[in-house]
Amino acid sequence: MSQKNILITGAEGFIAINLATYLSKKHFNIFGIGNKKFERKISSKFGYKFLVNTEVNKKNLKKNFNNIDVIIHCAGSGIVGLSKKKNYKRNFLTTKNVLDFSRNQKKKPRIIFMSSYSIYGNSYSSAIQENYKLKPLSSYAITKKESENILLRYSKLYSLNVTILRLASIYGNGLRKQLIFDTCQKIYKNRNIFYGTGNEIRDWLHISDLCTLVYKILKKDSEIKIINCGSGKGNKVKTIIGFIKKEFNSRIKTRFIRNKNKEPKILKINIAVAKSFGWYPKMSLKKGILKYVRWYKKNYD
Repeated sequence: MSQKNILITGAEGFIAINLATYLSKKHFNIFGIGNKKFERKISSKFGYKFLVNTEVNKKNLKKNFNNIDVIIHCAGSGIVGLSKKKNYKRNFLTTKNVLDFSRNQKKKPRIIFMSSYSIYGNSYSSAIQENYKLKPLSSYAITKKESENILLRYSKLYSLNVTILRLASIYGNGLRKQLIFDTCQKIYKNRNIFYGTGNEIRDWLHISDLCTLVYKILKKDSEIKIINCGSGKGNKVKTIIGFIKKEFNSRIKTRFIRNKNKEPKILKINIAVAKSFGWYPKMSLKKGILKYVRWYKKNYD
């Protein structure tokens, strides 16, 4: 496989820096664009040859990047509770900007988009397949769906090579948000109140397994447009909290209160399509959480 130039948007986010680190070691040339302010020595640490601290729009993409083979589009809100306006700007508009930039390139780059399994909504109790009907509940999920729609439309109109990855709940060392991090913080501070019922079921995928899957996808010029990315297994939120409590030797009694955000009760996905790339998740949830708690203690004790 010839060496390729890969541009990662949202370059300083959790998924992006892990992908940059992993793919640079696989001898890809990695470039980045994102809103945060990484110093040069930090961006090079993660494998970036060149990183621009600016918004993901057509002007900035055109000004700073050419001869790009693949765009891995990670830019977006990443937070369910944001306003509709912010989710629209961060999720949908950045996607449209990437598409408008790509369709006007002489060599049109392949686009790999990080979507979310939250777009399936609350309709399914069994493992969800890619062709199931989408019923997003939150503005975050709705704008991810709108982003998918425009990706598929531009793919047909302008012959763009588009791959949509519907990500399960991604976790791993370094992630400083979402359930696992929040649970560590609460237990560390001896707080016991959590939102929801605790019976919500989620599919968890370690960041290392996502990186290997993206690498497999990059190696194969497949016509598959949509791929579920998860473990294919569901675990209750209270089970995850229980794993973490055990690693902290915590005896606090967990309390759950109603969550105002609209979130699905069950999200577990079928990963047969992902496995067709010769991939399968290797990190068990218990081992992944153990590694995460060790990382947390090292950085927050």
